[in-house]
Amino acid sequence: MSDFCVVRQPVFSRDSELIGYEIRFRDTPEGRDSFARSFLTGSFDNIRGDHQAFVPCGDAHFLARLVEIANPKTTIPLIPPHVGSEPHVMDLLERYCMAGGQIALDQLTTTPDSSDALLPYAHWVRIDVRLDDVEALARTVERARVNREVLLIADHVYDPGQFAVARNLGFDAYEGSYFSRPEPLPRTELPSSTISALRLMGQARDPNVQDRALEDAIATDPVLTFQLLRIVNSASVGARGVTSIGHALRLIGRHALLRWLAVAIAASRRGGTDLDAHLVRQAVERARLCEMLSGTGRDAGTLFLVGLFSLLDAVFRLPIEELVDRVALSDEAKDALLERSGPYAEALNFAESYELGMFESAAEAARAMGVDPAQIGEIYAGALSWTSEILEPIAADAGRAA
Repeated sequence: MSDFCVVRQPVFSRDSELIGYEIRFRDTPEGRDSFARSFLTGSFDNIRGDHQAFVPCGDAHFLARLVEIANPKTTIPLIPPHVGSEPHVMDLLERYCMAGGQIALDQLTTTPDSSDALLPYAHWVRIDVRLDDVEALARTVERARVNREVLLIADHVYDPGQFAVARNLGFDAYEGSYFSRPEPLPRTELPSSTISALRLMGQARDPNVQDRALEDAIATDPVLTFQLLRIVNSASVGARGVTSIGHALRLIGRHALLRWLAVAIAASRRGGTDLDAHLVRQAVERARLCEMLSGTGRDAGTLFLVGLFSLLDAVFRLPIEELVDRVALSDEAKDALLERSGPYAEALNFAESYELGMFESAAEAARAMGVDPAQIGEIYAGALSWTSEILEPIAADAGRAA
């Protein structure tokens, strides 16, 4: 049984650089402390990686636990208005700052309240930019700037209009689902190796296509050949002395080949910003998250592809219909991706809900698939760890090739 529920969301700079992650915790129904358990198990650092962690503090008690055990160099508490500015709260914050930490005032309201007393101490201020009243939002920004060194985070950025308003008002950082959507971003062409991999994936899913045809298709693309041999020589396969492409294909098998092709397709989108890299990582994480639900009677390979393709439109700035047309996906996978219907749609509902920290919706979707909601935190953490292990060698190869 999972001892914690935790999810992360990225925070980007004005230049699309990854600043850090908001990491949210929710205690399990059994009452276990998710925040403390994540430190004891090492999950917190695995999820944070090498970046700063913004951790929402629901109350002064949570803040006290964070001050006691968190690393002030890497963890930034997000203090909501209802925590207040009582002497014991101020004492905790002063202790944390004296230890080298930073604090963030969360969800600054449009009208002054007791939390304004924390503004002079805040290094960050997070503001909800969904307000229709731009003038009220501008006044809130001006009020936050009482500390001229403060950095502002625009929260709940859902569409291009909100992003434009936030940039015009001088926000320093941005967070929201806008950064996982393809529509506002300029269209890009698919790399040639991606086209080859998509074509090969379609062939590999067809049981009537012989291994020899797959071998010939890989042999015509040096990049795919190199990546295949790299995977076969990885620690997970442990093969040495591969004699041919056909030999490599027999070693890994069709299922592993399909999964590898899917990851290679996502990783082939290497842009110049952290946002591009994050979208690739999120697509692979979601694919693995969905695949780990295969114990529900659904096909593991289809779950992986459904999870991956659900974000490839954002990765490649292409309509999902166009991407699906290039691969021989099953009708059930297409229904899930294009219509959100069929037996695989619930897996997508689960993944998207959990990624957004909508724990109740995620738990409901999990129950609908026969998954114990107490397991989903562990499943999510496992998906993140697996993705890091898979993408690191691909990124290293890309760096050497560049």
